[in-house]
Amino acid sequence: MLDRQMDTLKQKYNGIYLIRNERHFKIFSFSDGQAFEPDFVLFLQEKNGKMLTYQIFIEPKGKHLKEYDKWKEKFLKEIIKKYKDKILEFKTQRKAQRYRLVGVPFYNNTDENQFRQSFYEAIKD
Repeated sequence: MLDRQMDTLKQKYNGIYLIRNERHFKIFSFSDGQAFEPDFVLFLQEKNGKMLTYQIFIEPKGKHLKEYDKWKEKFLKEIIKKYKDKILEFKTQRKAQRYRLVGVPFYNNTDENQFRQSFYEAIKD
C-alpha cells in the first residue's frame, strides 16, 4: 500500500524511509509502560526547508490478531491524540532537529482505505 503512495508522498517529502523494526527498539505505553515493538517506522522529511521529520509508527495486523493486540492500537491512538499538533525539537550544537510523532491505526488490507485516510489525516498540516 505504501509503495502505491510514493508518487504522492514525493510531492511533499524529499526523504522517505520505511524501516522494518526487527526488535531494534521498543516504545512504551503511556498508561502502564507495556513494551511495544512496532513492525515499521516511516520517516518523512518535508521539502519546504523547515526540516521537520515525521516519525510514523505502523503496525500491520491480521484480523485474527486485532482483538488480542487491541491495546497496541489503543496506544497508537494515544500517540495520535497526545502529539497531534506538537513538534518536538532537539537542539544540538550544530542545529535543531524537529520531529512530529505519529501513530496510525492498525493496517490491514481489508481496511486499507480507512488506514490510508487515517495516514493522510495524521501527516497533514
